[in-house]
Amino acid sequence: MKQFFGVLALAMACAACKPEPAAPAATEQPPAPRQCSADTDCEGNEICDTGTCAMPRSGANPIQPGAPGASAPSAPPTDGAQASTPPLGSRAMAESGDLVPGIPTCKPDDNRTPIPVWKPTVDAENTLSVAPPQTPDQVVALELEVRTDAKCNDSDLNVFKIANPGDASGGVQVTVRGNSQEIDGVCHLSGLYRNAPIEDKKLARQAPKLEDGWSGVHFSAADASEVASSNRYCVQTGG
Repeated sequence: MKQFFGVLALAMACAACKPEPAAPAATEQPPAPRQCSADTDCEGNEICDTGTCAMPRSGANPIQPGAPGASAPSAPPTDGAQASTPPLGSRAMAESGDLVPGIPTCKPDDNRTPIPVWKPTVDAENTLSVAPPQTPDQVVALELEVRTDAKCNDSDLNVFKIANPGDASGGVQVTVRGNSQEIDGVCHLSGLYRNAPIEDKKLARQAPKLEDGWSGVHFSAADASEVASSNRYCVQTGG
């Protein structure tokens, strides 16, 4: 009997030693939805949907730029540089009196020597639309586009002609040398030139012999930096 009560007491003691079951871990509750009266009350891309902030459902209209709550459009990247404006073409530059950098436009009371701007058109026979300035030793801002028989180098002469108005038996033969550049198959003669006789005899032989009733004018490329630094000239843009 004593043995029975001993076993019973031992069993009761072991039962008291069992650990109590662990309490279940608390489940994290989702944050309560934010109440709102407009999209601006919500965060990020959320919208106010029936008084509660929520992500837009598929097919819902997004916030349009400029609407309340819409963020300002971001500026395109510039990589530290501003977009450059395309430079003026030589025709526009001539009209604005800036054909050559450093030479200003002539003013009404200007005492400097005017540089006339001459930019005739040239047809397929190298006939000019307008006669050139013909004052000896004059500096001229010139622009020609040559498509026929062009000598697009700074060594040879380009030859043009223009007949006298109403008298095709006479006119002016014009030779031009220097400041040449070929662009898309067209030879551009553009810049400052000086009206002066051809001094090189070998070069002079390239010019066709003048016929009766015709005179000759030659333009050689002038040193633009020298002309600009002299401060003696201005660009004449009017009549």
